[in-house]
Amino acid sequence: MDELYEAYFTLLEKLGEFLDRLSELAKKKNIAAQRGDVLTVDECMKEEQSIGLTMRRMDKQREKLALALGFQDVPLSAMPSRCPPQQRQAARAAAERLLTKVKVYRSAADAARVALESSLHNVEKLIEANTPKGAPDRRTRGGVFTDYRT
Repeated sequence: MDELYEAYFTLLEKLGEFLDRLSELAKKKNIAAQRGDVLTVDECMKEEQSIGLTMRRMDKQREKLALALGFQDVPLSAMPSRCPPQQRQAARAAAERLLTKVKVYRSAADAARVALESSLHNVEKLIEANTPKGAPDRRTRGGVFTDYRT
């Protein structure tokens, strides 16, 4: 049984490493968005998607281990209290590290999202400023469009 706990804690540590990488990417994406560097933003997003897929696979493993350990519906913060006494300290440390990394990632991701939204807003303003008056706005016009060129 101790092996299952160790495997679970190791998996949490690996998830934390991926969160660290995602935090770095979010910071890089934030800077790139502020600079208008679309290529770097795109590269960051592609790498984020790749890491996201890896983390989904790891989360499936985590769910299986959690089920085997009996805390599949237990939040991470409450997980140490569900562990046997000899595993509580390791569980508490693993949970605290991961929760801290989640907070850091959320903060970095929120900052990047705000920067991207700001950049998109600036692009919309630029499009509006360069659209001749009276020209139809393709972004807001509804309906189905078909191109019948031959």
